[in-house]
Amino acid sequence: MGWDKIMTHSTTRRSFLKRAALGGAALVAGTRGPHAKAALPYTAKEISARLGISTAVYQKERLSARHIAAIRAAGIRHIELTMIPERIDMHDRAQVSEILAECKRQEVRIVSIHANLQLRYNHTDEDQRLAAAAHLLDEIRFAERIGAGIVVAHFGTNDQSSKTVTEMLDKTRDMRIRLTVENMRGGLKPYAAFVDRIGSDRFGLTVDIGHIRDADGINPMVKKGRAADVMAQGGRRVWHLHLHDTFNLETKPDHRAPMHPDGIIEWGEVFAAIEAIDYRGIFLFEDGRGENPEQWVRLAGEFPANFVARYGR
Repeated sequence: MGWDKIMTHSTTRRSFLKRAALGGAALVAGTRGPHAKAALPYTAKEISARLGISTAVYQKERLSARHIAAIRAAGIRHIELTMIPERIDMHDRAQVSEILAECKRQEVRIVSIHANLQLRYNHTDEDQRLAAAAHLLDEIRFAERIGAGIVVAHFGTNDQSSKTVTEMLDKTRDMRIRLTVENMRGGLKPYAAFVDRIGSDRFGLTVDIGHIRDADGINPMVKKGRAADVMAQGGRRVWHLHLHDTFNLETKPDHRAPMHPDGIIEWGEVFAAIEAIDYRGIFLFEDGRGENPEQWVRLAGEFPANFVARYGR
């Protein structure tokens, strides 16, 4: 299903939790007996067909055709362009043409862009907010031109955030592009409420599983039985995902390569929770450090097979 047809039908929070709880129970039971084949929400083939990665994995290098080819060689067909000015310049025709040509050659689809990470779209200084919004509008138009369907931004949730989102939706009302707010540290409830407050069928939620924190400061995605409740808070609003692993919570807690030997994310429960909200988008993995791109891309590409090997389907 295309990004312009992402489902936004209403389902109750109770049904989310019920389905996710049943899925989680099946995961546990499935790894212990002959019914493992029915336990998991997705097959390796289904995950592979929707597998994506952010170019943030190459954030220490200028993006080129070589990187697109490496991503495709790992078995990944979908990418998100992270708009780091030093790594990709949307006004550099030569670079953009090179990347688009390689995507076409490799049959890699640009599904989303991540707006500039350094700009504050909710700045309390109106001049600075307007400057950030003007740059964001250029990025949205760029995303539309290259065929991406989703723009992810750290909008925040305050009144200034509302101004920026409302302005962007109005100025791009004739486009098919969809905007999403990415959750930052804390829970999903404020972001879900913000999406509801904006009330547009072109505005939704990107859930980054590494940013979420319970009241105790711990990422709930490392806890048994928490993923379903957390994802249900986003529910039908969730149009996009940023997935990655977490190590020791005291040091470098997130944005680690998926299913790394040191990872502690409860991936079985996370994917059961994703299925329970009837998520229709890409399973996109995002690196926030760019420390070991070769390992990152390899493990992201191997995720479907590793997931199945671990959870028994």
